[in-house]
Amino acid sequence: MSPSESLALDSYLLEDERAQFSGNPPLTATIASTDPNVSAIIRVQESIDFYLQPIPENLWENKVTLQSMQHFGMYNSGTWVSRVSPTPLLFVVPQQDILTATDMALAAYEQALEPKELILLPGNHTSAFWDLFIPASDSATQWFRKHLMGVSNTA
Repeated sequence: MSPSESLALDSYLLEDERAQFSGNPPLTATIASTDPNVSAIIRVQESIDFYLQPIPENLWENKVTLQSMQHFGMYNSGTWVSRVSPTPLLFVVPQQDILTATDMALAAYEQALEPKELILLPGNHTSAFWDLFIPASDSATQWFRKHLMGVSNTA
């Protein structure tokens, strides 16, 4: 992004924030679309398949606030991961993730201090939310029971 494009985006986001303070709803963008005429944030096929799958009506919308995208763009876990300790840290990492790159997630895991745990899943970015939801959520539930509730797996 050029400096002038960056300034224009900052100005646009500031206008959105001011409008929200005045009671207007936040501006949103489409998350995923196959339509080239629709401005979408994600054009990766695995994400399109996930976000455009048939879902019950009114469960969620295929959109995100611009403010959320701004926050996402500023997020960098690698900067802070070594400073989280001694808070327990769980990494659920898909082996073929191209959106949250697997190698970067594994590098962050290596930088993290104990206590930490890694759940390495086969699949892509959306696998933990879709076809591998049960094993991913079961592993996460066990971890939360252990670290947040002090309960070992009894099931």
